[in-house]
Amino acid sequence: MTIQEWLGKDNKLGQDIWERKYQFNGETFDRWLDRVSGGNEEVKQLIKDKKFLFGGRILSNRGLEDKGVKTTLSNCYVIEPPSDSIESIFDCAKKLARTFSYVGGCGVDISNLAPRGATVRNAAKTTTGSVSFMDLYSLITGLIGQNNRRGALMLSISCEHPDLEEFINIKSDLDKVTKANISIRITDKFMAAVKNKQPFTLKFTRKETGETIIKTIDAADFFHKMCEVNWDYAEPGMLFWDRIENWNLLSCDNNFHYAGTNPCAEEP
Repeated sequence: MTIQEWLGKDNKLGQDIWERKYQFNGETFDRWLDRVSGGNEEVKQLIKDKKFLFGGRILSNRGLEDKGVKTTLSNCYVIEPPSDSIESIFDCAKKLARTFSYVGGCGVDISNLAPRGATVRNAAKTTTGSVSFMDLYSLITGLIGQNNRRGALMLSISCEHPDLEEFINIKSDLDKVTKANISIRITDKFMAAVKNKQPFTLKFTRKETGETIIKTIDAADFFHKMCEVNWDYAEPGMLFWDRIENWNLLSCDNNFHYAGTNPCAEEP
């Protein structure tokens, strides 16, 4: 069987996708079937009959380890959020680069990073803020090739972070954070403040210095601005964090907390 016979000779788009994303080094359709089925004749026949298909990474990467290729069979990952230090920020960048090189997508939450203007004990004296490091992670996403595609990255931040307004406006500069999607972790408390037109406190305390940075916003006004930015630039998205934390299979474990979400946000 050929790919044309499997997809239909007029399905040029499907053939192009298969050749670009799933075929390895010009292998034939039958060789591809052998590889992704692991040689299982039943699975192979189910794929031929279009009654079963693996996920995309498996269709692309299964069996490549036998050819010395390092890849992943999972589409997406959530990277441990960086803590508020240069070492941790760049360690996260290293993890992103390695995961992208294996063709995985990543999610990173930056809520632990100090806001712009916070005191730091180095030559800079004050930090450029959490949002400034988004370009670093975006750069890595575009830099590491993934076989005719770029990596996928989701960056999120808490609605209580003092850099929140800078975060929602970052995509209004079309030259910044061009290789990532962004979303805000929205809490029930914030939405109540929006509904009741109340002020909402943004607060961050640096463990290293003990400094606390506090800002107050008009919740309803901010929510309106966020919606306008989303209308203009299709971002930021909203992650209803209390729902995510409370409606999951591990919600009965008080010691378990989600670290963030993957790029499609179906995998907190």
